[in-house]
Amino acid sequence: MTGKGLQDQLFEVLLGRFSSKRDMVQDLMDLLNCGSDAAYRRVRGQSVLTPAELALLARHYNISLDRLVFEQTNKVLFTFNAFNRTVTCFDDYFDGILDHLAKLRRIPEVRIYYSSLEIPIFYYCFFPELISFKLYVWGRAIWDLSFTRDLPFSFDLISPSALAKAGQMLEFYLQLPSTELWSLNILDNTLNQIDYHLNSGTFKNPSDALVLIDRVNDLVNHMRSMATSGYKHHVGHSEELSEIRLLHNEMIYTNNTIMVQSPYAKGVFTTFGNPNFLFSDDERIIEYTEQWFKRVIAKSHPLSLGSEKSRNWFFHQLNERVSRTQAKVRTLIAI
Repeated sequence: MTGKGLQDQLFEVLLGRFSSKRDMVQDLMDLLNCGSDAAYRRVRGQSVLTPAELALLARHYNISLDRLVFEQTNKVLFTFNAFNRTVTCFDDYFDGILDHLAKLRRIPEVRIYYSSLEIPIFYYCFFPELISFKLYVWGRAIWDLSFTRDLPFSFDLISPSALAKAGQMLEFYLQLPSTELWSLNILDNTLNQIDYHLNSGTFKNPSDALVLIDRVNDLVNHMRSMATSGYKHHVGHSEELSEIRLLHNEMIYTNNTIMVQSPYAKGVFTTFGNPNFLFSDDERIIEYTEQWFKRVIAKSHPLSLGSEKSRNWFFHQLNERVSRTQAKVRTLIAI
């Protein structure tokens, strides 16, 4: 964008976030409280944006004016969801994610690239027991919510509205094609959390730990089913919703990283104080992340569709890890 004015650069970046110029102009009309002609004159550079309008657009669309002015700087703009929306209840957290997912659904030809050291949060939502437990853990450890800090865990602790939003989040994600990188450690965090909270006496009913172990095993089996078909689908249903390409890699140890890719818009999410996350649409971060995913995928083993031998071995290893934790939990409950 060298040689272009700040206003031209701003609208060039902004246009990349919409499927058409018409959609962008409509958004500008609402934001700037102006008519169609006035909005188009600003986009064409026939009318100059005031400093107040520049600041309004930059804040509203999270665009770094510094990056447009100083293109060679090593500074990168990220947004942090914990700053945008304080989590005082679980609904707050889901509302933030649902806002992002709703925007993704409007982008044509979008694909998700997901590298994770833990089961992607969306898949916990297949089973209300699992997402309830994860919310309880995050509520105590990350958000310091008083009702999770002061109460033992039980499946009825999470509100119906929060579980409904978890279901909406899952529905959104099942409609998005994705390429996902998994390792054999993908279950360890959740299995260790179940073990820890059982040892700490924070289960209202200790036998619920076994229910959680069963749901983890059910999730592993369902992920095997989706990897076999190459498509996402609901538990117990065969309707294919969107493509999933699953790969195995033991050489990467990174934060949960999600790259959104489309001819019309791109962005990168990465966890920071999991499950909180940072987001950037900086072109350099996107290009770096694209190259990183290409290198890692080239060195990964496919688990989807025809890769039966690798898939059977991988999911057998996961089932074995669940079985070992299950035996340990049974022993603890029997003591």
